[in-house]
Amino acid sequence: MLRNTRPQAEAFARERPAEATPTGEHGLLDDSTDPLVTAVPTIILNASIRFGGKLQVLADDQRLLTDDKLDVLERGATAVGIVHGLISEDHLQDLVRGRSVDHPSLQLADLVAGAGRAVGRWHDGQDDLAGEDLHSVVAPLVDPGSLLMAEEPEDFARVSPASTK
Repeated sequence: MLRNTRPQAEAFARERPAEATPTGEHGLLDDSTDPLVTAVPTIILNASIRFGGKLQVLADDQRLLTDDKLDVLERGATAVGIVHGLISEDHLQDLVRGRSVDHPSLQLADLVAGAGRAVGRWHDGQDDLAGEDLHSVVAPLVDPGSLLMAEEPEDFARVSPASTK
């Protein structure tokens, strides 16, 4: 539902007075409706809690994810983790950007993301043959501590015939 509001959010961002909502040097507020802005720190924090120790993160080189923005997002994830007692110290050893043509792990992540997107569409009742075929493989990969909002992983693994076409 949030993604469907993006046109209205972009229109609001274009119409608002620049001085009313300063974005600072990183420009993060201008991109706050992009799912990457919340996904990156959430994934880093969840991985830090789950695996402990210092993380090494390779992020796909996206136009949105500049070095300054990644730094702000990481500092935010660290602050939230420490304040809530989820982590005890800075949990990141390295956070670098790379291109999928140079890093096979990013190519694999792109494939898994595409499979997840297809399964999500199929699970949501859209006609997606790839999603139907991939569901039994992708559903077990859903992490309970990930970005699922109101659903439990077992809800994702179980498809209601009423919701599928």
